[in-house]
Amino acid sequence: MDTAISLALLAGFCWAANIVIVRWAIQRTNASPLAAASMGIGVAALVALSVALVSGHDAPSGSDLWRFGLVGVIAPGCSQGLFVTAIASIGPSRTSVLIGTSPVFSILLAIAFLGEDWQFEIIVGTLITVAGGAIIGWEPNLLSRRLGVAFSLLTALSFGVRDVVARGFNNESDISAWWAGTIVLGAASIVLTTMVAVQERRNTISTLRGALPEFLASGLAIGLALPLLLAALDRGRVGIVAPLSLASQNVSVVAMGAVVFGANERTPRILLAIMLVVAGATLVSIA
Repeated sequence: MDTAISLALLAGFCWAANIVIVRWAIQRTNASPLAAASMGIGVAALVALSVALVSGHDAPSGSDLWRFGLVGVIAPGCSQGLFVTAIASIGPSRTSVLIGTSPVFSILLAIAFLGEDWQFEIIVGTLITVAGGAIIGWEPNLLSRRLGVAFSLLTALSFGVRDVVARGFNNESDISAWWAGTIVLGAASIVLTTMVAVQERRNTISTLRGALPEFLASGLAIGLALPLLLAALDRGRVGIVAPLSLASQNVSVVAMGAVVFGANERTPRILLAIMLVVAGATLVSIA
């Protein structure tokens, strides 16, 4: 379990780096959120594939391809465009805190479909984590940007579904985390590129090429983050891994965001929300 906790915390840090990079990149490009998401995920798939090939682990089976491909279609395939749009709308720290509500969905779904036990400490810790998200969701100056809040919460739901589906498939497979990450990210890349093609039509190639320079670093961060999270889910329960990863993400994104973007990313409300998220995750981790 200690390994799962360490992997979850490291994955959260990498997700936070991605969020900050995305916000920084959005300010420097005219690329659409879908094109940005597509290029980031495409690069991430290549990163995971490179590590998988070097690692020497057995190649995935046919059943692994469809199982983890389905995970990729759910998230980040269907969620990454919403995620990027939310960051552009309400900023990295607020998006991260709202996505921190995803453990609620993860735990409820894990209890319903994976048979994980109800534990008082985990439930209370999760509720405290959600309280932190609620503080941001009802922030007065965000009421005019409800779409960004809604997109963040929809992304959180998709992440919860992803965690539970991935955990369920991990229980039935010996696939390495890097191969699993490659399949998930590859499937997501296909979904996102298809969406861009539908949106841009004849300008698809030029649109994707234009988004690549700014979102290359985003892909590198995602390519590390997702396999680390899958490895954590392979070793630990959803109810522990999901809250810890999100707590690490929230603390890291506020710290990095404050350095990169200034005081707007470290308001008293955001700091209170982070304290609640960390407290909830700590309670979950010692359960």
